[in-house]
Amino acid sequence: MASGLLALVLSAGLSVAAYQLTRSQLISDREDGAQRQAYVDARLVRNALRSPDPDVTTVLASLGGNAGTMTLAQVGAEWFSGSVGVGPDAVPDALGEAAAEGSAGRQRVRVAGAPYVAVGVPLPAVDALYFEVSPLADVERALEVLARGLMVAATVATAAGAGVGWYTSGRVLRPLRRMSLAAGGIARGTLDTRLDAVGDPDLEPLVASFNRMAEAVQERIARESRFASDVSHELRSPLAAMLAAIEVARRRHQPGALVEDEALDVLQRRVEAFNRLVLDLLEISRLDAGVATLRPEPVDPARLVGAVLDSMGRADVPVDMRADLASPLLLDKRRLGQMVMNLVENADRYGKGATRVEIDLDDRVVTIAVEDAGPGVAEHERSYVFERFARGEAAIVSAAGGTGLGLSLVAQHAKLHGGVVRLEDRVGGGARFVILLPRRDADGEPTGELAL
Repeated sequence: MASGLLALVLSAGLSVAAYQLTRSQLISDREDGAQRQAYVDARLVRNALRSPDPDVTTVLASLGGNAGTMTLAQVGAEWFSGSVGVGPDAVPDALGEAAAEGSAGRQRVRVAGAPYVAVGVPLPAVDALYFEVSPLADVERALEVLARGLMVAATVATAAGAGVGWYTSGRVLRPLRRMSLAAGGIARGTLDTRLDAVGDPDLEPLVASFNRMAEAVQERIARESRFASDVSHELRSPLAAMLAAIEVARRRHQPGALVEDEALDVLQRRVEAFNRLVLDLLEISRLDAGVATLRPEPVDPARLVGAVLDSMGRADVPVDMRADLASPLLLDKRRLGQMVMNLVENADRYGKGATRVEIDLDDRVVTIAVEDAGPGVAEHERSYVFERFARGEAAIVSAAGGTGLGLSLVAQHAKLHGGVVRLEDRVGGGARFVILLPRRDADGEPTGELAL
């Protein structure tokens, strides 16, 4: 686009300059020639007027170097013309006055809409003025042809410039586009994306540097994922042992020891929270490593959501099924249950409790929304609410606990389904977390992409 615009500006500028220079030169040459011819003809008229009883009209008719030239003479107060139908009105007033004052000159005029150059020559020796009006129509036609030619040339030059610029910029920018696509792939999680120099020695250092950077990033992420996974695995055994020890301690301690009961309760809650954190970290490490797989199976979403609420002791939360289910849906039952559980727990912790779970579906999308009646999520927090370990102001103020991984896991599970989770405002106040998952056919493949 820029190269085409530059070519247009340059070609148009050169064309205008060439036209103006040519026009000025052609008209100047024609006017100079007409003036020289008028001086020659003026001497002939002067000589004829010196003879006794001259035929001025015949003399004027024989003059004029070009076809269409009009000749006139004023002898005393009488006008003579060498052309039929041509009178003093063909002579510009300013030119006639200058000639009458003894000054020769020339002036461009239009006669009957056609361009002419008029030349006036005083003949004081015979008390006469001579005027010659020469046509410029052929010059004007030549300039029109020149203008059309320059316009065509400018158009061709613009098209050629745009084509050359497009080709050149394509060759220059193609590696940058490939690098941008590769960087985008890495950002989306395709960490094995690499560039190829494609035989261009100038790009080899840049490509090699990019590939080394990508390999370093991939190795570092892999090391961190392995570390998180290994640590989580190592922690599961001692956590299980701690939970078992707590149960043994409960059975053996003396009944009625309130202090011991409270201590065991606190310890059990802390260990269970720690165990949930370890399980979440294990799940995230599997998702990061790309080994997490989707296991679609027939699911009745209303029953599944009801069972999840029962297991959480939240059977009081209404489940609103807004569409008829002709047959079970193919969904990953465990992951869908985990998403609903995390959203309900999030609403209970920070949104004054879940108020409703809404389920809707059409030919392409399954929608599950969890609503609460809390203060909602501040606008500046919405950009990172689904990030790992993200904790908003409500979580900090309420000291309600939580690891900051629940919503992140919901987003990751939805992504594994080929769907998404988003945050909306609830009518009447509060937050509304909406899970959008694509419906799947009998082979477990999505029936279409989500229109987000």
